[in-house]
Amino acid sequence: MLAECRTGTEEYMEGLVWGLSRNGVTVAGAGRPQRALLADQPCLGLPPRARPRPLSKLYWECWGVHRVPGEARVLHIPYLSHPPFRLRVPTLVTVHDLIPFRLPDYQRRWQERAYFGLLARRLPFATAFVAISRATYEDLQELWPRLAERTTIIPNGVHPAYFTPVDTARLEEVQRRWGLERHPRLLYVGGYDPRKNVITLIRAAAVLLERWQDGELVLVGAEGDRSVLEAVGRAGIGDRTILTPPLPREDLVALYQAADLFAFPSTYEGFGLPPAQALAVGVPAVVGRTPAVLEVVGEAALAVDPLAVEAWVEALDRLAASPALASELAAKGRERAAAFDWRILARRYRTLYEKVAQG
Repeated sequence: MLAECRTGTEEYMEGLVWGLSRNGVTVAGAGRPQRALLADQPCLGLPPRARPRPLSKLYWECWGVHRVPGEARVLHIPYLSHPPFRLRVPTLVTVHDLIPFRLPDYQRRWQERAYFGLLARRLPFATAFVAISRATYEDLQELWPRLAERTTIIPNGVHPAYFTPVDTARLEEVQRRWGLERHPRLLYVGGYDPRKNVITLIRAAAVLLERWQDGELVLVGAEGDRSVLEAVGRAGIGDRTILTPPLPREDLVALYQAADLFAFPSTYEGFGLPPAQALAVGVPAVVGRTPAVLEVVGEAALAVDPLAVEAWVEALDRLAASPALASELAAKGRERAAAFDWRILARRYRTLYEKVAQG
């Protein structure tokens, strides 16, 4: 398994390795030993040679993995990448999403167009693929039907920490540290690039906070984001909006638990991990009506047109005003989130590894 990837992918990798370790699978990471995901898992120590980024990443993806020992039964590349040749070890590639190929904004620079153009030519050398949602599988089928024929769908998982209630002392400490004092408390967790559509949520929050009088908006990871700061300023809700930096998992779980409502307005996702985390904690949620996110939440959350400010205002206000509906969705959410237990999903990966290893 490769450990040369982005933070979101590392969250996926850590959960998967945790689940596999409880299902009798030995996982050896190929990457920097100091970045081993779990202390009890071996690391092969095959870091990319020192090169200026992004050349080091491209070198690692195309040629660094060639040094993976032959005794490995399967090489799992946990994000969209593959060397430009077939390896002696069977390979499995995880397809989280196809955002760069579906949204033109992600290929504006010539370097991006060149990288993703080469990537499209490298992928056919993989033995098999795993898509983390049916929505992602359908995107793959539309773009590269032959690759979809070699693809299995296994959903993403949620780290076990989200299924365990935070103790009262920890919960109070996190709320005190971030100055969380008001209710209803509306939480957003996720990225801040345009497809995340956070500006629509801020506009809706401006209306809601005027109605709620004592509510507050919490945007995790937004600290220092100029577009968010400007949007909050224009909306006139700066005094009732808390912007945090990216947070460690233990703090994030506490913030989910301290929230009254969770909103996820993204217009495109390959899965939708924050909504799945919210379900696991039991936070009543409203999400944008997009295929992958609907696949995650089912009937355990309210869904609206992601671009309609009025729809967000109506749904969130309705949820804040109805404890019965909030309790119903929280219960449904916990029940649905059980399907995202990494121990269960890892069994499916083990079966898939056996299949890939046999060719």
